[in-house]
Amino acid sequence: MISKVLIIRANGILCYSKTLFGHDQIDDDFVSGFLTTFLDIAQKIGGGEIKSLNFRNFNIIYSYDDEKFCIFILIADINDLEHELRKNLELLKSEFINRYRDDLINWDSDIAKFENFDYFVEKHIYIPPKILLVGEDGVGKTSIMNLFPGDTIIELDNDMNESIQKSIFLPNNDQIIACILREINIQDILDKLDIYRQILDSAIIICLVTNSGASNLTRTKRLYSLLKPIVNKAVFYAIANFQDIKIASFEPVKIENFFALKTYSFSATSNNAKDKVISIFRDMLNSSRRII
Repeated sequence: MISKVLIIRANGILCYSKTLFGHDQIDDDFVSGFLTTFLDIAQKIGGGEIKSLNFRNFNIIYSYDDEKFCIFILIADINDLEHELRKNLELLKSEFINRYRDDLINWDSDIAKFENFDYFVEKHIYIPPKILLVGEDGVGKTSIMNLFPGDTIIELDNDMNESIQKSIFLPNNDQIIACILREINIQDILDKLDIYRQILDSAIIICLVTNSGASNLTRTKRLYSLLKPIVNKAVFYAIANFQDIKIASFEPVKIENFFALKTYSFSATSNNAKDKVISIFRDMLNSSRRII
């Protein structure tokens, strides 16, 4: 997932920046100055062109345009495939140069003219964060997925295991305009970790879905204790479904204490279920931005 886009003039002036995910407290001018200096030093000492910088939690990949007007930079998740990111990088570079080539030739240091590039970045470069719904069968994962009809992508792996995902539009959210939603049985993940490893690694959020009943909560906590140590980076939350069945459901605050996870009350059969779950996803993603 791409978290930040930077476009820097070859002389080190930051032309354009856009934070797509994560906190935006990083000084973009500092980052652009550091990268420009680092790349310049690498070339001067004979290191040649550096194609990417790999850190513990993220990668920085970059490319010059053919006329060396600018350096185009994507900061992305450590698990993203570089060849896929480079497709986005080339698309970014091509569109920016086509739009603003005359402005770059007749450079007047006015970077405000590039602000209208946001729409293109959000529509074509932005990669939505992934939310993974996990839980036992019958807890409401599919009911949540079915709140969003259409736009379903079904993937089959080599063993013909089915993976369903949907793209969810998130209105009224500042930076995160959409997310990708997937559901998987939690026991299947543990039994077939080699199959689901890439999905686990690509998820920003893993949401435990429970039916709020005692037996399911106990089993889910046991399975969660096995799942959590093998998850590399995702933030965990819980959705306490079936809250409309008061006689059989534990209150969300008790479930939250039981799992030691932020827990959201929910009923997939309520009239406003879709709006409610969108609000939950927005809150999860905004909270995770401050963590990741």
